[in-house]
Amino acid sequence: MTLPRSSSAARTVLKSAGQFFIIALYFAGIAGIVHYSVASHNVASESSLIELSQLGLLAATVFAFRRVAKFSQSLHHAAGLMSAFFLVLMIRELDATLDVVMHGFWKVPALIVTGLAIWPALKHWRETLTSLAQAVHSRHSTVLMIALALLLVYSRLFGMGELWEQAMGANYVRDVKNIAEESTELVAYSLIWLSALGYLAEAKKWRFVTKTQPSPTTIESDISA
Repeated sequence: MTLPRSSSAARTVLKSAGQFFIIALYFAGIAGIVHYSVASHNVASESSLIELSQLGLLAATVFAFRRVAKFSQSLHHAAGLMSAFFLVLMIRELDATLDVVMHGFWKVPALIVTGLAIWPALKHWRETLTSLAQAVHSRHSTVLMIALALLLVYSRLFGMGELWEQAMGANYVRDVKNIAEESTELVAYSLIWLSALGYLAEAKKWRFVTKTQPSPTTIESDISA
């Protein structure tokens, strides 16, 4: 009995080590994006690799949550709201591009997306509340909450100009502040995407389990036979 248990424990440890290695490579790639942007002296512009990577991660997150809404009935309403929320963040990141139309024009599509998401949520508020509770209960919600706090709170406080002016004094360089703020946002977006992938994998898993389970009619017919 000791050998199988030890073998199972060894497989678990090796699996966790493999997962850590993959995650480490992932974040090494994120750091590589920052290094490349700094080396090319292109950090704060809309065409920088950091900005483009943020947009790519947001687009992938929106797509992932749309798929969750399709695959999972219990997470349908919550995933719809989350995809709309990150789509609004994506529109906000494109504010400089949308300023070509009119200054502050990003607010127009952002309000449209918000309205289209909130209306059905309010219309089916009981189902939405139950779906949100299911989403929060998921183990992937912890990573999502940490990433949102990192994005909406920490990166803003960490990127304050006053902080970096005090730190560097007469040698203050705005690009340094931008590197710190944008790289923190990039890490937050990368964590958000990992969380979205977790929700998607979970939704696909439960859909597969539901499909493979015998229906009540089939069970009754088997009992009769």
